Amino acid sequence: MEHAPPPSPAAVEHLRPAVVDADFTPARPREVRAAVTLSLGRAVEPLRDDGLVGDFNGDGAPDLAVEVRPAAGHLAEVNDEVANWTIQDCAAVSASARPLGHPRVRPVVAEDERLVAILHGYGARGWRDTGARQVYLIKNGGGPAAAQPRRAYPELDAPGTESGGHVLTSTSPAPGVVYWTGARYAWRDARNADGSGRAPVAP
Repeated sequence: MEHAPPPSPAAVEHLRPAVVDADFTPARPREVRAAVTLSLGRAVEPLRDDGLVGDFNGDGAPDLAVEVRPAAGHLAEVNDEVANWTIQDCAAVSASARPLGHPRVRPVVAEDERLVAILHGYGARGWRDTGARQVYLIKNGGGPAAAQPRRAYPELDAPGTESGGHVLTSTSPAPGVVYWTGARYAWRDARNADGSGRAPVAP
């Protein structure tokens, strides 16, 4: 008898009960440092203490985004294949655009590279819950400037599949948006064809 394959991590998140009275209060510097240490140990160091709070993967629970870099002497730990975090290059070519038979190459973090650490939350307390352990280290996500409602960027979703939650906007090195696709984080350039910045649709 064949057994059904286990659900993907993304599917499991959407099987969680609806989050009620979620705590989206701003993160305090001490909380940011403690959360990064709890989730990533000494592998990275925060570049800023003002982490951004939002529901970045659309499951209703508050998440935390912090700009970090590998700590001195810990680069091998950051790139360890059995580490408790997932490294993603949000500017990488999508799987559908890769030639057939060419698997996705696992991203590698460089020394002193700036990254965005996104700590996925659990339940109403979100990233503040000590049971929250799902962490992504995002390459090429720019310097996160703000958490904005995803509905302000309808071009990120296919018609009829509008997602809730938030996106991360960035102004450096170029204006853009980091958003959750349902399975991974991706980058979308926010400049118009003439190279100017776009104004988001009013929420």
